[in-house]
Amino acid sequence: MSKRSFILNRSAVTYDAQMREWLAQYKYRGNERYAPLLAEMLLRAYALLHRETNIHLHKRGLKNPRAEPWNVHAVTSVPVSDERLRERGFNQAEVLAHGLAFRIKLPYVRLLERKRHTDKQSFKSRMDRLKDMEGVFGAVQHVPDVLGVINRQAANRIPSPAGTSHSRMKGPFRILLVDDIYTTGSTINACAEVLRSYEANLEMPIEIYSLTWARS
Repeated sequence: MSKRSFILNRSAVTYDAQMREWLAQYKYRGNERYAPLLAEMLLRAYALLHRETNIHLHKRGLKNPRAEPWNVHAVTSVPVSDERLRERGFNQAEVLAHGLAFRIKLPYVRLLERKRHTDKQSFKSRMDRLKDMEGVFGAVQHVPDVLGVINRQAANRIPSPAGTSHSRMKGPFRILLVDDIYTTGSTINACAEVLRSYEANLEMPIEIYSLTWARS
């Protein structure tokens, strides 16, 4: 990957034999009772990500009395193709992202769509994966409007001097992108590229952080 468009990825578990069976039960056999468990595991990974990132900012000396702690402003997920949706009946990443967003009290917003179907990536080389991801994802309609609304809502939660108000944040605008498995990062990067293309519309940097249930 020549240029990475996301900041970092954190995963809840290593994709070992037991975790592979859990995901198969949930993703391919439709065993919905696994969803709350997997979402809870994601919550723990998010808590660690939140703690680590704020510690990192503090060590870099970026924390000052006026600085806001690191926080995410919206949660979204990697989309699946219509073919996969018909095959499985649900988007496993979207369900997990909804569960996580509810637990951390952040808005879940559908920002991405898959423009074309791709074959399963499991047995493909890194180069083939990167090639497959070119032009796969696009943004849903009204993304700038949705991001603008969330931006204003987040600004209203920031304390301001008496008699003043914030119309918008100064940035960066942070999006948490959720998926089930992280392998090479090509899928996450392709999604991040699309989301970051809206920086000009939002008039501020957009930072993408990836949270995946497992890392293979």
